[in-house]
Amino acid sequence: MYKILYEDKDLLVIDKLSTVPCIRLGDSYGLSDELILEFPMLASIPDYGFTHRLDNETLGVMLLAKNVDVYEKIRVLFENKNIKKTYHARVKGCVQEQEGRIDVPIAHSLKSTKKMVAVKDGYRVYRGQARPAMTRWIVLNKGIDSCDLELHADTGVRHQIRVHLLSIGHPICGDRLYNKDFLEHPSLMLISKRMSFVHPNTQQNMQIESEIELSSMFREFF
Repeated sequence: MYKILYEDKDLLVIDKLSTVPCIRLGDSYGLSDELILEFPMLASIPDYGFTHRLDNETLGVMLLAKNVDVYEKIRVLFENKNIKKTYHARVKGCVQEQEGRIDVPIAHSLKSTKKMVAVKDGYRVYRGQARPAMTRWIVLNKGIDSCDLELHADTGVRHQIRVHLLSIGHPICGDRLYNKDFLEHPSLMLISKRMSFVHPNTQQNMQIESEIELSSMFREFF
């Protein structure tokens, strides 16, 4: 379910290798259940040490704190946007430009409690307050009917990357919520690829990268 990428007395960085919830929901099994067996101290930390979440279907790098003091420090780093996250995704179709930016607010869908929607000019079919959201992307390589992108989410809205890519006509391959052709791929082709931050205690510059590659997801994980 996971592989350790980095560990010290304060931090644990893992590669999430399974499409399970980060934290148990009701009777469902979560990644936290597996981690507590190896790291019992996580049971006494808020959110079992998870300082952020990934969608169930998303694989890749996750940052956990091994004590409450570091958990709180990392949460402050996230709030101040001092932790940089890089994603890789394979999307339907070929993006014409080499790089770009999507600056469109996102809100909860009025039609489905599971979905979010991009709130473009004049769009009014949503619940609650739309939140500002911005995603930057760069083309990594292009195929015949898909392309691979590197993405940077400058904000942290639920399903942000998935909804933003759908809004420009390039939904993520294998996305069961936002891509009607999801059956062409066995799972969501989205990886939390890299995290960069300053260690909250040692002040060391950290950059940790997932070992998962888009090109090998099918063979290694499905």
